[in-house]
Amino acid sequence: MRMLRNRWRLPAIATIAVFMALGGCASVAPRIYLLGYPSDVTPVMRDETGLPIIEVEPVSVPDFQDSRDILVRKGDNELVADPLARWGERLSVGMTRALTAALAKRQPDFRVTSSKPVLAAAQKVRIDVDTFEIREDGLCLLGARWSISEDGGRRTATTDYARFSVKAVGVGTGAIVVAMTQAIDQLADRISLALNDH
Repeated sequence: MRMLRNRWRLPAIATIAVFMALGGCASVAPRIYLLGYPSDVTPVMRDETGLPIIEVEPVSVPDFQDSRDILVRKGDNELVADPLARWGERLSVGMTRALTAALAKRQPDFRVTSSKPVLAAAQKVRIDVDTFEIREDGLCLLGARWSISEDGGRRTATTDYARFSVKAVGVGTGAIVVAMTQAIDQLADRISLALNDH
Protein backbone atom coordinates (compact mmCIF):
# COMPACT_ATOMS: atom_id res chain seq x y z
CA MET A 1 0.00 0.00 0.00
CA ARG A 2 2.86 2.35 0.87
CA MET A 3 4.51 1.65 -2.51
CA LEU A 4 1.23 2.45 -4.29
CA ARG A 5 0.95 5.76 -2.47
CA ASN A 6 4.57 6.66 -3.30
CA ARG A 7 4.00 5.72 -6.96
CA TRP A 8 1.13 8.26 -7.21
CA ARG A 9 2.85 10.89 -5.09
CA LEU A 10 5.87 11.39 -7.40
CA PRO A 11 3.85 12.19 -10.58
CA ALA A 12 1.62 14.50 -8.54
CA ILE A 13 4.64 16.41 -7.23
CA ALA A 14 6.09 16.65 -10.75
CA THR A 15 2.80 17.96 -12.13
CA ILE A 16 2.56 20.62 -9.41
CA ALA A 17 6.16 21.66 -10.10
CA VAL A 18 5.40 22.08 -13.82
CA PHE A 19 2.34 24.23 -13.11
CA MET A 20 4.31 26.35 -10.65
CA ALA A 21 7.05 26.86 -13.24
CA LEU A 22 4.50 27.83 -15.89
CA GLY A 23 2.82 30.18 -13.46
CA GLY A 24 6.15 31.81 -12.74
CA CYS A 25 6.81 32.33 -16.47
CA ALA A 26 3.38 33.84 -16.99
CA SER A 27 3.95 36.42 -14.27
CA VAL A 28 7.09 37.89 -15.87
CA ALA A 29 6.34 41.47 -16.95
CA PRO A 30 7.29 42.24 -20.56
CA ARG A 31 10.08 44.74 -21.21
CA ILE A 32 8.87 48.05 -22.66
CA TYR A 33 10.69 49.63 -25.63
CA LEU A 34 10.59 53.01 -27.39
CA LEU A 35 11.81 54.02 -30.83
CA GLY A 36 14.26 56.93 -31.04
CA TYR A 37 16.85 58.22 -28.61
CA PRO A 38 16.65 59.42 -25.01
CA SER A 39 16.18 63.14 -24.43
CA ASP A 40 19.29 65.24 -23.91
CA VAL A 41 19.82 65.93 -20.20
CA THR A 42 21.52 69.29 -20.94
CA PRO A 43 19.13 72.19 -20.19
CA VAL A 44 18.18 74.08 -23.37
CA MET A 45 16.41 77.43 -23.77
CA ARG A 46 15.33 78.27 -27.30
CA ASP A 47 13.04 81.05 -28.49
CA GLU A 48 11.10 79.62 -31.42
CA THR A 49 8.95 82.71 -31.95
CA GLY A 50 8.88 83.57 -35.63
CA LEU A 51 10.58 80.39 -36.80
CA PRO A 52 8.98 78.80 -39.87
CA ILE A 53 7.08 75.62 -39.02
CA ILE A 54 7.47 72.10 -40.39
CA GLU A 55 4.43 70.03 -39.46
CA VAL A 56 4.87 66.25 -39.40
CA GLU A 57 1.50 64.60 -39.85
CA PRO A 58 0.76 61.33 -37.99
CA VAL A 59 2.73 58.54 -39.65
CA SER A 60 0.58 55.91 -41.33
CA VAL A 61 1.66 52.28 -40.84
CA PRO A 62 0.00 49.02 -41.97
CA ASP A 63 -3.05 48.31 -39.83
CA PHE A 64 -1.80 44.91 -38.61
CA GLN A 65 1.30 46.57 -37.16
CA ASP A 66 -0.36 49.51 -35.45
CA SER A 67 -0.40 48.06 -31.97
CA ARG A 68 1.97 47.69 -29.03
CA ASP A 69 3.06 44.20 -30.09
CA ILE A 70 6.63 43.83 -31.35
CA LEU A 71 6.18 41.51 -34.31
CA VAL A 72 8.79 39.30 -35.96
CA ARG A 73 8.26 37.84 -39.44
CA LYS A 74 8.90 34.11 -39.61
CA GLY A 75 8.94 32.60 -43.07
CA ASP A 76 6.86 34.22 -45.79
CA ASN A 77 3.53 34.82 -44.10
CA GLU A 78 3.79 34.30 -40.34
CA LEU A 79 4.07 37.08 -37.78
CA VAL A 80 4.91 36.25 -34.16
CA ALA A 81 4.56 38.69 -31.26
CA ASP A 82 7.47 38.82 -28.84
CA PRO A 83 5.95 37.52 -25.56
CA LEU A 84 8.59 39.25 -23.42
CA ALA A 85 8.58 42.71 -25.04
CA ARG A 86 6.10 45.47 -25.94
CA TRP A 87 6.20 48.95 -27.42
CA GLY A 88 5.51 51.71 -24.93
CA GLU A 89 3.04 53.20 -27.41
CA ARG A 90 1.32 52.20 -30.64
CA LEU A 91 3.80 51.83 -33.49
CA SER A 92 2.35 54.74 -35.50
CA VAL A 93 2.62 57.03 -32.46
CA GLY A 94 6.19 55.92 -31.74
CA MET A 95 7.25 56.41 -35.36
CA THR A 96 5.69 59.89 -35.48
CA ARG A 97 7.46 60.91 -32.28
CA ALA A 98 10.85 59.45 -33.30
CA LEU A 99 10.71 60.86 -36.83
CA THR A 100 9.68 64.32 -35.60
CA ALA A 101 12.62 64.36 -33.17
CA ALA A 102 15.02 63.16 -35.88
CA LEU A 103 13.85 65.86 -38.32
CA ALA A 104 14.08 68.54 -35.61
CA LYS A 105 17.78 67.72 -35.15
CA ARG A 106 18.33 68.04 -38.89
CA GLN A 107 16.32 71.26 -39.29
CA PRO A 108 17.54 73.61 -36.53
CA ASP A 109 16.24 76.73 -38.32
CA PHE A 110 12.63 75.46 -38.20
CA ARG A 111 10.15 74.54 -35.51
CA VAL A 112 9.42 70.90 -36.26
CA THR A 113 6.24 69.65 -34.62
CA SER A 114 3.72 66.83 -34.86
CA SER A 115 1.08 68.96 -33.14
CA LYS A 116 -1.32 71.03 -35.19
CA PRO A 117 0.24 74.51 -35.20
CA VAL A 118 -1.80 77.66 -34.64
CA LEU A 119 -0.12 79.37 -37.59
CA ALA A 120 0.05 77.80 -41.06
CA ALA A 121 3.05 75.53 -41.51
CA ALA A 122 5.66 76.54 -44.08
CA GLN A 123 5.96 72.86 -44.99
CA LYS A 124 3.92 69.77 -44.16
CA VAL A 125 5.35 66.24 -44.24
CA ARG A 126 3.14 63.22 -44.75
CA ILE A 127 4.67 59.72 -44.40
CA ASP A 128 2.99 56.48 -45.43
CA VAL A 129 4.91 53.39 -44.32
CA ASP A 130 4.20 50.21 -46.29
CA THR A 131 6.94 48.09 -44.69
CA PHE A 132 8.49 48.19 -41.23
CA GLU A 133 9.36 44.67 -40.27
CA ILE A 134 11.84 42.60 -38.36
CA ARG A 135 13.03 39.27 -39.69
CA GLU A 136 14.26 36.29 -37.72
CA ASP A 137 17.87 36.95 -38.76
CA GLY A 138 17.76 40.47 -37.24
CA LEU A 139 17.25 42.35 -40.51
CA CYS A 140 15.01 45.43 -40.25
CA LEU A 141 13.27 46.66 -43.40
CA LEU A 142 11.61 50.06 -43.74
CA GLY A 143 9.77 51.22 -46.84
CA ALA A 144 8.02 54.59 -46.90
CA ARG A 145 6.50 57.12 -49.26
CA TRP A 146 6.53 60.75 -48.22
CA SER A 147 5.19 63.97 -49.62
CA ILE A 148 6.08 67.54 -48.75
CA SER A 149 3.49 70.25 -49.25
CA GLU A 150 3.76 74.01 -49.01
CA ASP A 151 1.40 76.98 -48.66
CA GLY A 152 -0.35 75.47 -45.65
CA GLY A 153 -0.70 72.12 -47.40
CA ARG A 154 -2.36 73.54 -50.53
CA ARG A 155 0.52 72.74 -52.92
CA THR A 156 2.48 69.47 -53.09
CA ALA A 157 6.15 70.23 -53.63
CA THR A 158 7.53 66.71 -53.85
CA THR A 159 6.65 63.05 -53.43
CA ASP A 160 9.23 60.30 -53.07
CA TYR A 161 9.68 56.69 -51.99
CA ALA A 162 12.62 54.76 -50.55
CA ARG A 163 13.43 51.49 -48.83
CA PHE A 164 16.05 51.00 -46.17
CA SER A 165 17.55 47.95 -44.49
CA VAL A 166 19.56 47.77 -41.28
CA LYS A 167 21.00 44.60 -39.77
CA ALA A 168 20.85 44.43 -35.99
CA VAL A 169 24.21 44.20 -34.27
CA GLY A 170 23.69 41.46 -31.74
CA VAL A 171 20.70 39.39 -30.74
CA GLY A 172 17.69 40.26 -28.66
CA THR A 173 14.91 42.79 -28.82
CA GLY A 174 17.11 45.68 -27.63
CA ALA A 175 19.42 45.26 -30.64
CA ILE A 176 16.41 45.04 -32.96
CA VAL A 177 14.93 48.31 -31.62
CA VAL A 178 18.29 50.03 -32.19
CA ALA A 179 18.26 48.82 -35.82
CA MET A 180 14.69 50.08 -36.28
CA THR A 181 15.71 53.47 -34.87
CA GLN A 182 18.65 53.58 -37.30
CA ALA A 183 16.26 52.88 -40.18
CA ILE A 184 14.09 55.81 -39.05
CA ASP A 185 17.25 57.96 -39.02
CA GLN A 186 17.96 57.01 -42.64
CA LEU A 187 14.41 57.98 -43.58
CA ALA A 188 14.82 61.29 -41.72
CA ASP A 189 18.05 61.96 -43.66
CA ARG A 190 16.21 61.55 -46.99
CA ILE A 191 13.23 63.66 -45.96
CA SER A 192 15.52 66.37 -44.57
CA LEU A 193 17.34 66.60 -47.91
CA ALA A 194 14.00 67.01 -49.66
CA LEU A 195 12.98 69.73 -47.20
CA ASN A 196 16.23 71.61 -47.89
CA ASP A 197 15.47 71.61 -51.62
CA HIS A 198 12.29 73.63 -51.05
